[in-house]
Amino acid sequence: MKILICFLFCSLYFGQNTRIAYEYTYKIDSLDREKQEKEVMFLDIWKKGSHFYSYPKYVYDSLKSVQIQKVSSLHRKEYNFSNFQNKSKVKFSVEKEYPEYKTYLQNKIGEKRCTIGRNTQINWSILPNQKIIKNYTVQKATASFGGRNWIAWFSTEIPFPDGPYCFYGLPGLILEIQDTKGDHIFKLIGIKKNISSGNALNNDKKALITEQKFNKIWKEYRKDPSANVKNIFLNSGVQASLNWNGEEIKQSDIIRNLEKQAEQEIKTNNNFIELLLYQ
Repeated sequence: MKILICFLFCSLYFGQNTRIAYEYTYKIDSLDREKQEKEVMFLDIWKKGSHFYSYPKYVYDSLKSVQIQKVSSLHRKEYNFSNFQNKSKVKFSVEKEYPEYKTYLQNKIGEKRCTIGRNTQINWSILPNQKIIKNYTVQKATASFGGRNWIAWFSTEIPFPDGPYCFYGLPGLILEIQDTKGDHIFKLIGIKKNISSGNALNNDKKALITEQKFNKIWKEYRKDPSANVKNIFLNSGVQASLNWNGEEIKQSDIIRNLEKQAEQEIKTNNNFIELLLYQ
């Protein structure tokens, strides 16, 4: 009921599409705590929901879309997209549907895209502590989520019960949130109202999976990270090879190299934002 009332107030507050920018700082390797990554993330809010996603990936997708349209208008069949690099290191995005705040976490395991559908609430404890962030008075709240304990700072001056990633349910927009170990930190950069358009919700409800199913896919991938590549080669019946600087690289070597790369990524990219999904 509180979320619904807040939702009605925020509809008046925002009026039109709004974009909130956050700086996301995270440590990908729990064994190398000095190494951290940073990425700008957008939270687009409009009447029917919100979309939280990587800004670098948004730029990459936009440039690629423009080039595809150019190729189509010129009636060309091929185009080299190698000049466009996806500089995003964040693989997840999150969509929420209002007013029930149904949440859809989109993520990748290897090259497999997965979408987890959720309809659960976060149990917040609101504390009296206050401070100022970007000229907004914010209040402290704590919660346990995804196997971590979190500290959030929200502002009732922006009466919108949303926030970065899967976080929502406070009587105001979450401007800053981090886990108690400081492994994952979201901080407000700025707010822009009346953006031309928000990224529309595009979830295929038939493709939704549970947290348990995601965890099962993860365990299978960790056990054999090159399984999908092997199946592609086996099902195609084609013996692939590469020529690199005059040296032929056999299909078995290709698979072996991909396995090593995947194993190294699994080894060093182990400090997930939701630990419970990767148990």
